[in-house]
Amino acid sequence: MDLNIGLAVMAVAVLLLMVAIGISVAYNRLQGVHSTAVHDRDSFLSILEASNDALFVINFVSGKIHLANAKASELIGIPTNELTTLTIFDLHPKEFLHRSADRIADAWEKKGNIYSDIPLLSSKAEVIPVESSTRVSSYQGEPAVILYARDIRERLKLQNAVEEQQTIVREQNIQLLSSIRYAQRIQRAVLPEAERLQTLLPESFILFRPKDIVSGDLYWFAEQDGAVVLVAADCTGHGVPGALLTLIGATLFNDVVLKKKVKDTGAILDAVRSGMIQALSKDGGEAGHDGMNAAVLRYDPKTKYMYYSGGYAPLYVVRNGELTEHKGDRMPVGPHSGDLGSFSSGTIQLQLGDRLFICSDGLQDQFGGPQGKKLKSSGLKEWLVLTSTLTLDDQYQAISDNFRMWLGKGEQIDDVLLVGFEVT
Repeated sequence: MDLNIGLAVMAVAVLLLMVAIGISVAYNRLQGVHSTAVHDRDSFLSILEASNDALFVINFVSGKIHLANAKASELIGIPTNELTTLTIFDLHPKEFLHRSADRIADAWEKKGNIYSDIPLLSSKAEVIPVESSTRVSSYQGEPAVILYARDIRERLKLQNAVEEQQTIVREQNIQLLSSIRYAQRIQRAVLPEAERLQTLLPESFILFRPKDIVSGDLYWFAEQDGAVVLVAADCTGHGVPGALLTLIGATLFNDVVLKKKVKDTGAILDAVRSGMIQALSKDGGEAGHDGMNAAVLRYDPKTKYMYYSGGYAPLYVVRNGELTEHKGDRMPVGPHSGDLGSFSSGTIQLQLGDRLFICSDGLQDQFGGPQGKKLKSSGLKEWLVLTSTLTLDDQYQAISDNFRMWLGKGEQIDDVLLVGFEVT
């Protein structure tokens, strides 16, 4: 009997010891959980305070807002203690709820994401566009998502203003381009068709390469009492300003050569220069430095006799593989700071097979070739001589090809004009 009592007492003692140990372990675990929870909260609070964006700590499963910072309260217009009574879905417009749930799920799968297609909703029902980014975490042992939301209203306002200005600029560019193309039609209507030159000079060509849609280079020709008057001019500038001067120039050559019947090439340039200065100073001011450099030929196919005058514009004559340059006068066909003397006239008795060329400075001034240098007049003269054994059509094609290869991938810097014909 005494033995049984002793065994019972020992069993109770062991049981009490086990209970005491269990309680101790449970207590320690409880303390650990509490410590971890406090640590989690403190960590999140430090993140909340450091963030410059609105920040929410959200339960992944329910969407409940565990924590929110002052920036979130300021953005939404709801105190932080009230925000923690809501879910993140309460802060989105209804039509975005499904997308919001998808974004939260997507964030968990990808360990975070960035999006800007779901706005927030303020306490006053104002839709607030935000740029959101997420990362996954845990809060008090439960899966959580940290949501950063940046107010992008000002950014969008600025972006919309920029896009509006871009739209205005695009529309203005379209209108401007339309106007320039119309100006091109006018320029083509005023200038003679290049193909018509071959009705006057069967062996001839016009190499015409505007830098822009319209050109500041001018070619002009007409028949005058059995002779052919031929002009190549380089007006001040290129593009629209240069093109306007070509219209003035073409009008003046029409008036001087066809209406007034002026025959001497020097006198033609004198009259055109006078008209140019008058046209450019109609407002009572000075004409400035606008005008043109021009070469004028008057060639009689029957006598093969030719008059030539030039203002800063040369004439090249290739005979039997030899090139002769006639430089003309060192003054422009327009306003000039020096003495406006009369243009001189030279005469040349041509021979069968002679080839004559007048041009603007577009070819000579073009950068290109292996070393990216200017072609210069020496390069152009070399081209004219080397291709002089070809037929005139082939020479035109060869010079066109040479220019294209010289240019390469570079940018054409000026209008290009070269007029040539062969004495037949």
